Amino acid sequence: MAWLPNTKESYMVMLPAARKRVGTSRGIRAFSMSVTIGAASMLFAHSALAGESASDILKKMADVYTKAKSYQVTVTTMQTGKNPQGKPFTVTQTEHIWYQTPNMFHKSVKLAGTGSAPGAEQLKQRQGEIYSDGKTATMYVPSKKMYQKQPVPPTVMLAQLVDLLRLVPSGAREGVTLLPNSATVGGRPVYIIELKPVMPKNLKPEQQKQYTAGVKQFKQFPRFLVDKQNYNLLEYSLSTVAGSAKVDLGSQVFGGNIPANLFAFTPPPGSKEFKAPTPPPGGPGVPGGAPPGVVPGGKPK
Repeated sequence: MAWLPNTKESYMVMLPAARKRVGTSRGIRAFSMSVTIGAASMLFAHSALAGESASDILKKMADVYTKAKSYQVTVTTMQTGKNPQGKPFTVTQTEHIWYQTPNMFHKSVKLAGTGSAPGAEQLKQRQGEIYSDGKTATMYVPSKKMYQKQPVPPTVMLAQLVDLLRLVPSGAREGVTLLPNSATVGGRPVYIIELKPVMPKNLKPEQQKQYTAGVKQFKQFPRFLVDKQNYNLLEYSLSTVAGSAKVDLGSQVFGGNIPANLFAFTPPPGSKEFKAPTPPPGGPGVPGGAPPGVVPGGKPK
């Protein structure tokens, strides 16, 4: 789900394109404001002390999410960093997601900031909800008191709703490392899979210098923490000299019953429907927008 900039043409656009499966994302995206994170474009596999490889773990994790018939989760993303003037900020994004195959869902996005983070009004522009009853997807922006309806695709994958799943790499990539460290999340033992940058081949000397400088910005490379028992993805984190990002997936429920009314949109009092004008023949379509909130990761220049 993505919200358009504040334009007269429209306020919202539909979901990102589906991936064939979790784990095919190419690298890690950059998160906004002053925190620019370099990341690997190629990753490698390393065997674990417990006998399972990173590839095994990521494949089992992918199967859990791609085979889910229904799913509920609260995703909390916390970003810390400094603005261009050097003043610290935090931005917390909270997402609630309900999903039922093949294409029914409800996703809400809210943000809050402290310190030198964008003001409350600016954060409100990046908040909203999207519903799908299986026939129509309705996107609602509370700050505008406007909603827009579009046909929903016949199939919607979890990776289109849970942004973090689109960042999960393939275990076969060079640079993926299964760390031997012991750790727990919420009292549950986890595997720690780290994305270690590997310099692409055939870079020019100046590009190699820039890449190396980007890698040196990391205090901790991006890590995915995967439950050792059920292969649920529980946490993502990274840290650089400019800031840090942490994503928690809490209260995950697979296969539970979800009331049908959660997927139905009822226009709030005072809200209005927005209908995008038909573009002229050969003209551009609806312009794209940035995803709500701030998303960790990135590819070094």
